[in-house]
Amino acid sequence: MGNRFRNWTNLHAVLILIATLISFITHSLLLLVLIGNFSFLFLVLREKNQWTPTTRFGLGNLLTFGRLFLISVTALFYLKIPNIFIAGFGLIILIADGLDGMLARDRNESSMFGEYFDKETDAYFLHIWVMIAILKSLLWPWTVILGLLRYLFIVYLFILGERDKKERRFKWGRYIFVYVIGVLLAAFLPVPWLYKPAVVIATILLLYSFGRDLVWIHSKN
Repeated sequence: MGNRFRNWTNLHAVLILIATLISFITHSLLLLVLIGNFSFLFLVLREKNQWTPTTRFGLGNLLTFGRLFLISVTALFYLKIPNIFIAGFGLIILIADGLDGMLARDRNESSMFGEYFDKETDAYFLHIWVMIAILKSLLWPWTVILGLLRYLFIVYLFILGERDKKERRFKWGRYIFVYVIGVLLAAFLPVPWLYKPAVVIATILLLYSFGRDLVWIHSKN
C-alpha cells in the first residue's frame, strides 16, 4: 500500500514542478491548479475503497477536500480577490488543517489515504500561497523555494533510488509549518517591514527541517 502512495507522490511532485515552471513563464496559475487538482482527483478515485477503514469518505477527508477546493478557487481568482481576503482564506484553511485529522481520529476514520491526502494538501496550500504572493509582487521570486522544497525533496529521493524513504516527523516540524504559513499570510497585509525579514527566517527554518531529514535518511544507508 505504501508503495502505491509513494508512486503517486513521486508523479505528483514532478507534475507540480513542471506546472510551476510554466506558471512563471505565463504568469498564470491556471495550469498549476488544473494539474494539481487532476492529480488529487486521480488519487481520490483510485483509492475509493481505502478512504477510511469503513470505506466511507469520512468527515476528516471531506474537510481536507474542502480545503483543497478553497485553495483552488483562490488560486484561480487571486487577481480579483483583495489581499486581505486571501490572508483570511489562508487562515481558514490553516484552522481547518488542525481539525481534519482530529475528526478522523475521533470518528475512527484514520487511514493511510487520509494521511497522504492531508499531507499533500498542506504542501499544495503552502506552494499555492507562495506563488500567489510572488505573482502579486509581494514576495521575491526566489521565495518559490518555500513551496517547492517538499517536491524537490521527493524527486531527489526518487532519483537516488530511495523510493521507500520519506521525511521523518519531529516535534518542531509542525511549528515550523505554522510559522511559515503565518509569514505567508502576513505577506498579504500592508506590513512589508514585518513579513519580509520573517520570510528569510522561514526559508532558513524549512531548509533546516528538510536538511535534517536528508541527513537522517542518508545515515540509515
